[in-house]
Amino acid sequence: MKVYSKFTLIFIMLVMLFPVQAKENILYCWLNDDEVRECGNYVSPLYSQKGFWKCRRSECEYIDPAPTAEELAIIKQEKEEERKRKAQQKRDDALLALFSRERDIENRRTALLSSIAGQIQPIQSILEGLRGNLEDLKDSYNRSKDNQDVSESQVNAIKININSVKKRIIDTEDTLQNKLDEQTEINIEYDTYLQRFLEINLRRIRREASSSPTKLQIYQERIDEVKQRIDSTLQEYTRLLQERKDNPSLSQEQKNLIQEKIDKVLQQF
Repeated sequence: MKVYSKFTLIFIMLVMLFPVQAKENILYCWLNDDEVRECGNYVSPLYSQKGFWKCRRSECEYIDPAPTAEELAIIKQEKEEERKRKAQQKRDDALLALFSRERDIENRRTALLSSIAGQIQPIQSILEGLRGNLEDLKDSYNRSKDNQDVSESQVNAIKININSVKKRIIDTEDTLQNKLDEQTEINIEYDTYLQRFLEINLRRIRREASSSPTKLQIYQERIDEVKQRIDSTLQEYTRLLQERKDNPSLSQEQKNLIQEKIDKVLQQF
């Protein structure tokens, strides 16, 4: 608040009393505990936090009192709420840039799942062939190891082939499992998109004066349903990952990879 003439006379008189202050051309005034105005070339520490006037020439600017601890807490809370609001708006804008309709979310989900299903089928066929090949090699080994007509080098070659096929089976099973995991993660991801999309619409219709309580309730019930589905799928998925990790036949490297997947899923969703 600026006062142009109220303190002019006082200011001139005090400049005469304080020649050093006249050189700096700044004067500070405040009210003491008795509501009596005092002035000087600096604010008394007793009143520096209670509000004062900073006068320069014929103008005085009022400096508001320092906020109390309660006021600082409120200011901090308001800033945090504003930060969350802006972050939410940024996420909403990014989502709406990807999907303008709920149908867009489901169409994209279906396309991704169909693509993965198309990759899973040949992997399953390869795995089935490898398992059949392994059984044939085992039968051949059992027939050959006691057959005097089969040399030791031939028997060893069959053993090497068996180990090689076992390794390919393990690698192919890992590839297949990763694709199945990818399906689960896509469903969780797109359910999360759906939940956020519904929440955006719910916030929008709440701002509309014509929105009926029934419409609001329907949206809220759908949101709750999707959230419950996400939680259920996520819990089951992390449980299965943990069981897979606890398999004693896995190498430490495989266990580390599964743990990385668990951490990623929990952090992402």
